[in-house]
Amino acid sequence: MIQDVYGIKEFQMNLPKIATKIKEQGGHYLITNRSKPSMVAIPFEDYQEIEDILMELNSPKLQKEVKKAREDYKKGEAISIDELRISDE
Repeated sequence: MIQDVYGIKEFQMNLPKIATKIKEQGGHYLITNRSKPSMVAIPFEDYQEIEDILMELNSPKLQKEVKKAREDYKKGEAISIDELRISDE
């Protein structure tokens, strides 16, 4: 979720102040150049989490499993959620 928007010049002039705000308050900040989105400034911890997620998603093993699951689903070989639920009875 974008917390605030800064033009590139404002971002450059106030970088130390904005960096402190990002570190202390967190959030995601959109930087624009000529009124068009250019980049996002986020806390380093958020960046690390995003990077970890991307690495997992790019795992060849995971991609192979997802591909097989999609193929099974198209063939009608998927298990419904009702079949997976454990009955309380």
